[in-house]
Amino acid sequence: MMRFALAHYNVNTAGLTTLYADVLPVLTALRQNGHKLGLCTNKPFEPAQAVLREFQMEHLFDHVVGGDSLPTRKPDPDMLRAVINALGADRVLYVGDSEVDYETAQNAGVPFALFTQGYRKHSLDYFKNALCFDKYERLPTLIQNLDEQHG
Repeated sequence: MMRFALAHYNVNTAGLTTLYADVLPVLTALRQNGHKLGLCTNKPFEPAQAVLREFQMEHLFDHVVGGDSLPTRKPDPDMLRAVINALGADRVLYVGDSEVDYETAQNAGVPFALFTQGYRKHSLDYFKNALCFDKYERLPTLIQNLDEQHG
């Protein structure tokens, strides 16, 4: 049964995915402003690539690590660390929409920005020290403020 479900998912993954409002223009602008972008997802690599192609986003990401790329998955920090290392990043902001993303950032010791309209189940109190935003158009300002603080 699991093999059938995974095969169905792998064929229809983009059809099951919707983008949050303003994600594409915001990521495009960040990329145009010189930010390196990586993707760390528990979705298997090939379906993740299919989603990126479907939404014409594959060119935005310098590195992608999927849930089957390494022996561990989020919230283990290895996936995120692999992306950070591949980007050669010295400053990082991990953006996510769930407790697993938050825990991954905590485990990797990197700052975290929470999209509050995502998959989270806990109240915002759970996400200690997270930068919270409810519209993707606000993300560049969070990044700019973080850059100014760490100058």
